[in-house]
Amino acid sequence: MKNEEHDDLWKLLGRAKTPAVSPFFSRNVLRSIREEQQEKPGFLFWLRGHWQVTAISACALVVAASFAVQQERQPDPVLVLAQQVSASPDYQVISNLDELLDTERNSIWLEASIN
Repeated sequence: MKNEEHDDLWKLLGRAKTPAVSPFFSRNVLRSIREEQQEKPGFLFWLRGHWQVTAISACALVVAASFAVQQERQPDPVLVLAQQVSASPDYQVISNLDELLDTERNSIWLEASIN
């Protein structure tokens, strides 16, 4: 492929210096590779590899949070009734009702009429 059109090119190529490679080139390359700090896999790397676990966990958290919010919105009916009773003016009568019933059961008049 040596023809007259490319003679100048061949002359330049003939004058070019051949690269000198160190006899320890491969050892130096491997050492520099080992010295580079390799990225340690962290939590985000694990999440990227296990995206199904991450997605299921996120869905479970959303469901639990919505359930908790819904429970806060609906008050306990027993608690509402207790608040109404304690706010009532008849609360003192209701609190002493057990004592009144006990005194009626142990009444002398009832014992005399039964015998």
